[in-house]
Amino acid sequence: MPTQTLIIGTRGSALALTQTNAVADALRRSHKELTVEIQIISTRGDATQAANVPLSSFGEKGIFAKELELALLSEEIDLAVHSMKDLAHTLPEGLVVATVPGREDPRDVLIGGTLSTLPSGARVGTGSVRRRALFISRRPDLEFLEIRGNIDTRLQKLADGGYDAICLAAAGLHRLGLTDRITEYLDPEWFIPDPGQGALALQTREGDTRVRGLTAALNDMASQAATLAERAFLREVGGSCQTPVGAHAHYDGDALILRAMIVTSAGRMLRAEEGGAPHMPEALGTRVAKMLR
Repeated sequence: MPTQTLIIGTRGSALALTQTNAVADALRRSHKELTVEIQIISTRGDATQAANVPLSSFGEKGIFAKELELALLSEEIDLAVHSMKDLAHTLPEGLVVATVPGREDPRDVLIGGTLSTLPSGARVGTGSVRRRALFISRRPDLEFLEIRGNIDTRLQKLADGGYDAICLAAAGLHRLGLTDRITEYLDPEWFIPDPGQGALALQTREGDTRVRGLTAALNDMASQAATLAERAFLREVGGSCQTPVGAHAHYDGDALILRAMIVTSAGRMLRAEEGGAPHMPEALGTRVAKMLR
């Protein structure tokens, strides 16, 4: 059988490479004739992270994805592996998320303490306006400090004493084998995750039927439907790095339930929850967004 080559683009962090290698290994198992190459591409988000620029100083999401998307459009790579939550709510013309593998744990976690036991004035590190808003709704007595960097860098900053606790996504810690560092999983019923958190997005060119066919076996329909609902909500409300927005879809029997939140410009936190048919996830996301608007 003729050999095929597939070039996958990824960021160079330990987490990004772990995720991409898992995808590459799955593709090799599914297609014995396939040669998979991995190409590391530095993004604007990586550069600003190294410079410790606050994430909230940027507008629309996508600063960790744009250069990968440009490489796809120029046919430098065939496939990009992203953390789903890093994608802008509207993709560049000509690109699609072809495949969503099985989702990891979407919850947020604390490392260094628990929300109920952290003393008043404790310093909590987070670069997310969503996380900060949710924490303040329960523990306004805590001090929230900006933190940037990959997971290892943030854990080291905690160990160095710059923070009493930090908040991260469970999925990254699980994938890197760092589950034992978690001191509390935050309940997604009130601490609603970022849209797409815990999921991977396998992105390619819209008309590239070869790559879409190669990745099809990796798709998880339940994870795909949930993230489509969450991203439709994000797109409808126009969420950005500066807007505290959360959305989490889960299954209750045959129904897909979407729970979402947004903080208005006046500082008011709005929440909504609605169920719908799994085969119409984007309609559900749009409907919940309109409830909040």
